[in-house]
Amino acid sequence: MSDRSSISGATRFWISLATGLVVGAGAGAVSGRWPVGLLTVVIVTAGLSVVWALAVLWPMDADQTRDHASDADVHGDVGDLVLVLILAASLTSIGILLASANDADKAKYAGMSLVAILTVWALLHTMYAARYARIYYQGDVRDIDFNSDAPPRYVDFYYFSFNLGMTYQVSDTDVTTSHLRGEVLKHCLFSYIYGTVIIACTINLVINLVG
Repeated sequence: MSDRSSISGATRFWISLATGLVVGAGAGAVSGRWPVGLLTVVIVTAGLSVVWALAVLWPMDADQTRDHASDADVHGDVGDLVLVLILAASLTSIGILLASANDADKAKYAGMSLVAILTVWALLHTMYAARYARIYYQGDVRDIDFNSDAPPRYVDFYYFSFNLGMTYQVSDTDVTTSHLRGEVLKHCLFSYIYGTVIIACTINLVINLVG
């Protein structure tokens, strides 16, 4: 396994967060507005985490996926807390920025808000893709039936996770354990809240402000 792929998901996230804090501090200082800095932290952290994870995990074959997921750290509660904090930070900064923006800045802040929405949405499902792979390969039973004789790769877990995030249900895969059903339920709840409350309200606000 390459040195790049040997870096754990938690380490990648903390490096992404550190980068986001540095860039966000600069953006906040230049703009003179702390919500701009906070939203920049969210965008950079989420965006870098998603791209880095995709570059590392997507190319892995089944054996590499098994080895990588089997060695992954178990931090489910920490991951849930991180997601809640990122969702809260993005919503807070978006709300403050758009509510207080003058006419000259409305379009700029609306654009930042949409970028934040997309990157956080992608981060949510990327984190769950990695979590499903860890549960699958670290457990005593295989919690997901992919209806294939070939062992799953990270691509398959991305498919499973993003499918859940967009439809709130499984399609051509089966969940076989109560433990994983609990994780799927949490994932769907996160997705539903983010999709129907945060995205819908924010897009409506952006349309009203820009229009």
